[in-house]
Amino acid sequence: MKFVNTQFFTYAIVAIVVIGILLNRLNSKFFKWVKSYWFFERTWASRISTVLYTISLFLMMIALLDLRGPEKKIKASIPDQRTLILIDSSTSMLAEDVRPNRFVKSLQLARHFVKNSAGHQISIVLFSDIQKRLIPFTDDIDLIDSRLAALEKTNSVAGGSNISQAIEEAIQYFEFDSNEDDKSKSGNMLVFTDAEESEGAFKVNIPANVNFAVVGVGTLKGSNIPLRWEDGSFRGYKTFKGEPVITKLDENYIRKIGSNVKNFKYWIANSYSLPTDEITNFFRAAFNNKQSTGDLRIRPVFSHYILIPAIILYCLSVLIGRFAIFKVNKNLILIFGLLFAINMVEAEDTTPRVQVLTTPEIKKDLEFIQQGKADREYVLKTAEKMLRAKDAKRATELYSEYAKKNDSEEVRFNYATSLLKSNKLKEALPIIQDLMKTSKNDDLKDKLRKNLRTHVKQKNKQEKEKKEEDKNKESKDNKDNKDNKDNKDDKKNKGQGNQKKDDVSKKQEGKDQKKDGKQQEKPQGKQDGQQNKKPDKDNQENADDKKEEKKGKDKVKDKGKEEEGKKEEDKQNSGPSTHEEKEKEIEQKRRMTKTPAMIKQIMSDDRDLQKKMMDTSTNERGEKKPKRDW
Repeated sequence: MKFVNTQFFTYAIVAIVVIGILLNRLNSKFFKWVKSYWFFERTWASRISTVLYTISLFLMMIALLDLRGPEKKIKASIPDQRTLILIDSSTSMLAEDVRPNRFVKSLQLARHFVKNSAGHQISIVLFSDIQKRLIPFTDDIDLIDSRLAALEKTNSVAGGSNISQAIEEAIQYFEFDSNEDDKSKSGNMLVFTDAEESEGAFKVNIPANVNFAVVGVGTLKGSNIPLRWEDGSFRGYKTFKGEPVITKLDENYIRKIGSNVKNFKYWIANSYSLPTDEITNFFRAAFNNKQSTGDLRIRPVFSHYILIPAIILYCLSVLIGRFAIFKVNKNLILIFGLLFAINMVEAEDTTPRVQVLTTPEIKKDLEFIQQGKADREYVLKTAEKMLRAKDAKRATELYSEYAKKNDSEEVRFNYATSLLKSNKLKEALPIIQDLMKTSKNDDLKDKLRKNLRTHVKQKNKQEKEKKEEDKNKESKDNKDNKDNKDNKDDKKNKGQGNQKKDDVSKKQEGKDQKKDGKQQEKPQGKQDGQQNKKPDKDNQENADDKKEEKKGKDKVKDKGKEEEGKKEEDKQNSGPSTHEEKEKEIEQKRRMTKTPAMIKQIMSDDRDLQKKMMDTSTNERGEKKPKRDW
């Protein structure tokens, strides 16, 4: 096994070394900074992850050099044969000395060859005055057969026979359709023609790699050329200068055109001959002689043996890197926590509601400052006293007015502490960073870190308390809203109950009054009662009559619908009764048949286009060209 791209070996090694050094420096610098500021040490998982990542990069760079194995011999695959079929479509091919005529017989022979030519890429060319390729090289036998069958139905036979020029031009298709690796003019050429050259023969240069076969269609005796209308009816014979034309098969021309070809053979086809097997055997034998049976030499690629471990190591580095990167040194935290400076003020872990202790000494100092007698150092000392007395707000105000960047580390430390206690972290951070960079006092740095942690804890505690207060307040509000809603519902239910009771009592009173009235009006009651009963009976009778009328109407409607449905069914079954209905029916049918008619129109248009495309005749016949057109 050897690397193919050995010229890049030095570049790969240099790249690997540079990447390794950069990764090592960046990691060591970062983890040292974390350890010095936050006391976190690097874990073994992080170290192993970095090592695996570096090795995976190294292997990937090596894989780019393209590792190959020793040479091996493999057998070459046999390609398909490429066969170009040329069909003569000149007017002389309409002669009927071969049944049904020369052109149709040529198409039958070509279709039979196509169906029996397994392993061939076939292209179809039609020629008379000029040549046109109908189908490029393809192994789709059904497509080729359908196009050849379509030629029988299209009236595409016309013009003279320019055989030699058609062959010369068609040879170029072998080179035109070749692969980029193989641009040689090689393949099979099969020509169906009556060999009656009308344009004056010239020497055809057929390459040695082309196997040339000609099928002469016609008879040596010859025949007239019948001309027919599109419907197939006879309209006369082809004439030239007032005399009927007799076309004959020219076997000498076939021998002449193939005399300079290395692999050449021809057949004469009559009405019942079918030389398909002989043609396929000729092409197969010539192809087998030319086809190389040698072996190809290859070198197998083994770069995957390097890439697979590289990918596995990279995945492992990612997985291991998911574990903890830092571990906390608890002993260091305990040691630094016990060290306190006497003259330094540290932020305490207390709530923000600190009671300010304003001592008489501080009051005296403030009065002295207000009188304008105090210098800057005196003011800074007073600010320090106020900071110790837990009056961080006023201490911050004094430090912000009198403190400078060039002050001692102790003053700047106190200023930063007062800012932290006043919840002004953004203003405190630049001072803390400056002290961390410039100060050589490790105790001072440790106290600054501790003050920062205390401030962060204090802030988190405040946020938690605030969230809890908001939650309690929200739950309390929800509870109050619920209680208010329940009280409203109770009141509403009580009101409805009282209203029902009042209604019941009112109904009872009305019943009692009716009883009293009946007892008082019993003497008159019989006559009045009889008069009142009569209208009630009349009302009931009227209501019953209305119901019966409605039922009758509904029945009439249902009967009408049934009759209409029956009429429609009768119409459908019996057909149109009037001339107008018949016209409407015909219009509907025309709409239904509109789409198929459009398709037929498209198909007829396609046939016209095919005729134009398959037309290989030309009217360009001047003094230089003979006037024969068959």
